[in-house]
Amino acid sequence: MQRSGRRLLTTGTTIYNMASHNGATEERTVAIIGGGIAGLSCASSLLKQNKLGNSSIHYVPTVFDTGRLRPGGRCSSRYPGDDKGKGNSPIWTSQTVVDHAAQILHVPLQDPSFGAFAETVREWEAKGLVQQFPPNSICELLPTTSEKKAFQIKVLNEHNPDKQGEFYFGVNGMGNIPMAIAQEHDEDDDASAGIMIHQDVWVSPSNGVRYKKNNDGSPTTTPQWTVQTGGKKYGTFDRLVIAHNGKCADRLMSKTPAKALHSLLRTNFAPTIPSDGGKRMTLNSIYSLTIALQQQSPDGTSVLGSVLSDPIICAFVKNHPNLRFLSCSTRKYAEQVKTKNVEVWTILSSPKFGKKYKGPQENLPKETVQEVTRLLLESVEQCTGLTPGALVDSDDVVLDSRLQLWGAGVPLNTWSNNSDEDQKGDVGFVYDAEHGVGACGDWLLDPSIGGAWESGHRLADWIVTGNDSIGLPPDGGAFRVSKATASAGIGSLK
Repeated sequence: MQRSGRRLLTTGTTIYNMASHNGATEERTVAIIGGGIAGLSCASSLLKQNKLGNSSIHYVPTVFDTGRLRPGGRCSSRYPGDDKGKGNSPIWTSQTVVDHAAQILHVPLQDPSFGAFAETVREWEAKGLVQQFPPNSICELLPTTSEKKAFQIKVLNEHNPDKQGEFYFGVNGMGNIPMAIAQEHDEDDDASAGIMIHQDVWVSPSNGVRYKKNNDGSPTTTPQWTVQTGGKKYGTFDRLVIAHNGKCADRLMSKTPAKALHSLLRTNFAPTIPSDGGKRMTLNSIYSLTIALQQQSPDGTSVLGSVLSDPIICAFVKNHPNLRFLSCSTRKYAEQVKTKNVEVWTILSSPKFGKKYKGPQENLPKETVQEVTRLLLESVEQCTGLTPGALVDSDDVVLDSRLQLWGAGVPLNTWSNNSDEDQKGDVGFVYDAEHGVGACGDWLLDPSIGGAWESGHRLADWIVTGNDSIGLPPDGGAFRVSKATASAGIGSLK
């Protein structure tokens, strides 16, 4: 459910009031393209720096996000009512909270490089924004040699955080996490303290951002950028942050003078990468299928729920080439469930499957939707040992479904700014001081919510305290294979 916040704006709305700035004598505006975890973390961290009063500069971040209803990127949820006014929308899968991309927030065990993130997560927990998964609710489905079982289970969260780290999910949806970041400063006394977000705004890759020069073509004294979209100009900004990736980010920066930064935004789309990490950022593609199943078993579960019985909520799939993850939304958000006798599950495909059956992300053809849905349901039957046709050929079991393609899914590699193979000491962001532009995101640190948050947080601190370029080629650095993504096929647990 979207919470109202005075700084969450609809298209074309602008509000800003100058107020006390903790003694700052200069204002510096920052345009952040992308309202996922990294972009929101960067904006929030800039505002925290204002509170500390350690700088003579007051930073004013503005986030531009393409999400139709709310920010969040891949850490987003669908809520009851989101489909209001949209014809032919699924009935049953629209009546509960559904996480259709990021499923788990993991605080890694004793990793000092993620200390700030761990502290923030515990603050969210204290405020009731996130909660830990119940013990034994996250597992792996592993291959087995048994003729009687289709899989064996390995539990990942036996409730021993000293051994496994801590596993969380957002109260009322994973989408609650980005909304918490977006509204973190809304209650501050300073009337201009909150994050300004332009929602449902697509900054065109062709000319959406431009580096401003003097009339004679010479560089300005200080870096300045203009942002515009659809004929609407949003003004001039002192700094620019690229907080998303893929083809749009590549094209967005292709005509700017920030050539070194742009070189890192060039993207390949593939399910695998070379062992040396490759020469470009590489993103996979993942299908997300949400299904509503009729509860028919005597114990009140669905045909799938009877095989993956309570307390299992999430399962990493390691015993089928087409699948990588299964999650039961109605168990995860049991308190929000209003419809009885229905279980809602989310199925995430493997990257190889996503690549093989990839279609136009924004407008999947009906034939593609039908074929991919059938193949994924068949794969679930096979990996769980269900009778063939238990899902595919049973209209009274699968009440409805919804298919989505994450065309620019999860990074298979991350940019390392040093030559160490273990990537210790990586700054986790890049910044071009000459042109006043930086980039943040999970592809610069770790493919996870924690990696995205830390990247945005660290870039914000550098914008405030650093004066030099950092992390850019040709001063060393290379793309490294993400071992976590390679193992899980989705992203690191961090």
